[in-house]
Amino acid sequence: MTLSIRRTLLTTLLIPAFGGTAASVMAWTAWFQGKFVYTLPSFTARWLYSLRPAENTDLVWAMAGITFLSVFPLLSEIVLRKRFGRSPSPEIFFLRFFLLTLPFQAGRLLLPLISTEFLSPSWGLTITRIAWFARFLGISALLSISIFSSDMPFRRSGSILGMGALAAMGIAVMMPLDITQPLGNLLFLTGTKTALALVTVSIEVLTVIALAGSAYIQHNSRYYLLTVSLLMVILGTDFIFFISTPLIIPGAVFLLVGVIGFAEIIRKIYQWI
Repeated sequence: MTLSIRRTLLTTLLIPAFGGTAASVMAWTAWFQGKFVYTLPSFTARWLYSLRPAENTDLVWAMAGITFLSVFPLLSEIVLRKRFGRSPSPEIFFLRFFLLTLPFQAGRLLLPLISTEFLSPSWGLTITRIAWFARFLGISALLSISIFSSDMPFRRSGSILGMGALAAMGIAVMMPLDITQPLGNLLFLTGTKTALALVTVSIEVLTVIALAGSAYIQHNSRYYLLTVSLLMVILGTDFIFFISTPLIIPGAVFLLVGVIGFAEIIRKIYQWI
């Protein structure tokens, strides 16, 4: 994958980042004007699908979490593009790609329109599938960090990303959803929550172990620090995705610190940046 193709791909992914930021601004404006109407469901999902009765504060936390997932990647890409625009590092490219998949979660802000009958429930299912597609696509990008941190030629990254996108789309399309149960985190309930969580966590663990293995093979202590930063990014994303009230704030902190640490370590590894 050439530098121009990488830049074009990341530039294209800026569109949902700008769109998500705009959607978040409109959602908060409607909220403060009292026009954001949503019928709270009987249950809401916390981290790793622990269900409990929904509360009025769940909607505010959901909006805050989705806003962070839209605004933070946009600001991060602006900074990272300036500092690493011509970097040969595959790790920083896949991190930027991962961050720009997060704003796809902004579509979840449309879920309240279903309770007002402005949108049909089928749109809610589509929004949920898009959210999960972006989640698995982002995870595949993180896994690519571990793969290409070794000696694999970077020119094959396009094929790896393509296969990751197809796999993510297949999971999202075939995922059974419960159309009768919208959740307080602005998603519909998945019918295979245990299996889905197991697959997600397994890929994330494999990602961290693979990068640690790459550090061991290369005998480079900085890659161990890179592994810790990647772990923080993964944990932060997990905490925020499910909009669990006790975990969303540390999740945002983990994601912020993980991205900053990752970028600084990459800068030291690739000294000519």
